[in-house]
Amino acid sequence: MIELKECVEILDSKRIPLSSSERKRLKKIYPYYGAQGIIDYVENYIFDGEYILIAEDGNNLKSLQQNIATWVEGKFWVNNHAHILGKKKGYNLRYIYYLLSILDLRGYITGSAQPKLNQENLAGIQLQLPNINRQNKVAQILSCIDNKIEINSKINSELEEMAKTIYDYWFLQFEFPDEEGKPYKSSGGKMVWNEELKREIPEEWKSGYLEDMIEICNGKDHQNLEVGGIPVYGSGGILRYVNKNLYHGESVLIPRKGTLNNVIYVDEPFWTVDTMFYTKMKKKDSALFVYYTVKLFNFEKLNTGTGVPSMTSSIIYSLKTIIPDENILEAFNSKVCPLYKQIQHNKKENQELTSLRDFLLPLLMNGQVSFKE
Repeated sequence: MIELKECVEILDSKRIPLSSSERKRLKKIYPYYGAQGIIDYVENYIFDGEYILIAEDGNNLKSLQQNIATWVEGKFWVNNHAHILGKKKGYNLRYIYYLLSILDLRGYITGSAQPKLNQENLAGIQLQLPNINRQNKVAQILSCIDNKIEINSKINSELEEMAKTIYDYWFLQFEFPDEEGKPYKSSGGKMVWNEELKREIPEEWKSGYLEDMIEICNGKDHQNLEVGGIPVYGSGGILRYVNKNLYHGESVLIPRKGTLNNVIYVDEPFWTVDTMFYTKMKKKDSALFVYYTVKLFNFEKLNTGTGVPSMTSSIIYSLKTIIPDENILEAFNSKVCPLYKQIQHNKKENQELTSLRDFLLPLLMNGQVSFKE
């Protein structure tokens, strides 16, 4: 056994916290880390390289719903709510990160009301490390999986940004392709004033309400459903998988309670919880248009709840929107839908890779998997 301080450099003295008012004045370039991940971006950095961040305080030290260890690469800033560990010669830092992620560290945490992992206790964490060759091999296998997950996530972010850009170009700037394939508005397409929307819109388009585009349905409780392959969506994403679907097809999921702006597009058999609405489309090829249109509204400001933020179907139905020409909706859908199919493929692959990594991690750490020379 060896203490953590013997195999890493503890670099807490280099941390510099920045207040929210200080950060408001800074350009958003480099990640600014807190106890459990990125909380903002700033215009400069303290660290550049590979490091482990360990939460120093916060409720997660008690609940352990998230990994208290975070692997960080590149240029970043960190506040004083996370310990920072650097590499030391003769030890593989990535291996130590994976080992810390599966250890039960509750014995090193103090305080019940305000849990804290102080530096002294952190430094004294007992580790059982294999020789450096095995550390390197294990770290290489697990990091290959994590790197692929990260690549898929970055690709998805770029695809989502591409789809959003197309929506903005077509439906906010009205530069969708005209009959000659040229941008409509800048090529002289006729625009007319719409009194309801208080703006100009293309001549053949109409104004209306979201009620003209969607039918809103209530999600249902999922606790009694058996485990299966159908995703259950909450406002934060997939909660679990069950053996039955509530709806099959394209839908826009809108939180009814909680974090109201977490709108989700779905195109698969799914179930959604009773604190979410799901929608059925009234117009063909309109789901992705509805998704981006709904995301334009700030539901947090339309909150009807006095305690827990809440949303009603009547408020959603009453929101004003443009009603594009059906040919434009079809063209937009055919352009953006392939992007979302790739996003769904990458998400599914990431779920499989995460399951594989989580299966291998304890086996590799406990020496239950051997390597051929």
